[in-house]
Amino acid sequence: MELRDLRSFVAVAHQRNFSRAAEQLHVSQPALSEQIRKLEDELGAPLFERTSRGATLTDAGEAFLPHARAVLSQADQAAEAVRLIARGLAGTLTLGFIDSAALGLLPPLIRRFTARHPEVKLRLRELGTRAQIEALEAGEIDVGIVRGPIWNAGLTGVTLATEPLLVALPEQHPLAARSAIRPQELADEGFITFPADRGAGLYEETLRLCHEAGFDPRVVQEASEIATICALAAAGLGIAIVPASAAAIVLGGLVHRPIDAPHADLERWAIWHESPSALVRAFAETLDATT
Repeated sequence: MELRDLRSFVAVAHQRNFSRAAEQLHVSQPALSEQIRKLEDELGAPLFERTSRGATLTDAGEAFLPHARAVLSQADQAAEAVRLIARGLAGTLTLGFIDSAALGLLPPLIRRFTARHPEVKLRLRELGTRAQIEALEAGEIDVGIVRGPIWNAGLTGVTLATEPLLVALPEQHPLAARSAIRPQELADEGFITFPADRGAGLYEETLRLCHEAGFDPRVVQEASEIATICALAAAGLGIAIVPASAAAIVLGGLVHRPIDAPHADLERWAIWHESPSALVRAFAETLDATT
């Protein structure tokens, strides 16, 4: 039994006439009649009573009709689901993101994408930049929101934002009274950073700013979350260089000051494979419309 057989049966049942049903299906009446006869032979029961005035359903036909309609409906839904996925309009998109992106960049991005593609299910994973690159290469995520730039072979992406870097320090610190802080003034400070092996762009930018100012930072504490880094700075354990979005983390005893140096900022990138799926292309098109 094929879907074509079911469509023919439903058409005749609806029209109650073989000629009109054949017209609707764009087939000849003899071909349609033969198709229905084969279906009846397969089912082992007549589906129609044929009269000079048309065709009426038998008891067997009446019982078969709702099931035939249900199968056709499910087949149409399945085909539509495949078409939507092929066009990038349905399915599941796994999106990785760095913790600081959740403070400002990520929420509006998600709202825009889900508004344009309501049939797509978003699965979110909070990961560091290096972990996201590894997850992309392993096929565990589809898109990553990372600290950039990223030049890994096989990956591509776009810049989403350039975010200023700030110094987070206790409000009682002598430098807290300054309107801006030069990196050279931090040479004797203890730094709170991400772990070196996490591969965080913020850690690398901290090193770069310090090296350009002529010193190696003295790391006194490491933490894996930006909120923890800020909390440790508020507790007076050291100072930290953080993205401007971290200022949204309101902690008593903590202040943020701009850095007086060129290129004291951090890029946010969306990255994915160079040969993206239709769903990833749909995500990228959303970014193109808003970046």
